[in-house]
Amino acid sequence: MLQNSDLKKNDFRHEIKVPLQKSQYVDFNEWLRQSGLSLQKTFADRQIHSVYLDTAFLDDYQDNVSGMSNRGKTRFRWYNDARSEMVLELKNKRGRLANKLVIPLDNPAAAFPFDRTVSNNILKGHQRSRALTRELCLFPCLHVQYERAYYEIAPNIRMTLDTDIHYQKLFPIQTDYMRRSTVDVVVEFKYAIEDAKRATQLLSGMPGRVFRHSKYVVGVDTVCDL
Repeated sequence: MLQNSDLKKNDFRHEIKVPLQKSQYVDFNEWLRQSGLSLQKTFADRQIHSVYLDTAFLDDYQDNVSGMSNRGKTRFRWYNDARSEMVLELKNKRGRLANKLVIPLDNPAAAFPFDRTVSNNILKGHQRSRALTRELCLFPCLHVQYERAYYEIAPNIRMTLDTDIHYQKLFPIQTDYMRRSTVDVVVEFKYAIEDAKRATQLLSGMPGRVFRHSKYVVGVDTVCDL
């Protein structure tokens, strides 16, 4: 049974994404070098796996594409090959503000949650949790795999660099191959609401266009042939 102490929820924070192609990333690195920002490595690089869950009508995908201010995503996540340490993340967005509920899951067999039977078996281990009521009727739709590097550019202002992004279609028919993303690098800055003014000042002059970017949406558009 899932206990309240097992649930980890963070407050709403800013999440600013800058998708880049290789040539743009060169310009971004040059800006970082000249900006005077002191990058501090905060965590070891690791490979991230996300399996997004959605309805048969892809309601969460449609909400994101239509630009709804209040929208959500549901995903399994694990790091490197540690599928036995999988979590479920329920992410909520309000414009560029986001938070998420993280729920540790039991997956002792280290199963891949690539089909509905396996994903429901993993989730049913926590069927008494209200947080999972809706998730039990969702389908695994997309597997996303990428490399992430973690930095802090100033106290409490974090930056991640996502590279080597690949997508695998899981619904309605699973494919065995993974397709490379059309986006080479995704830079993301994360900071609390009270740090917004300071972050804006630090990031002024940054090359690249800041706009709403979702790996889930890009992945569905890339491999699901809608």
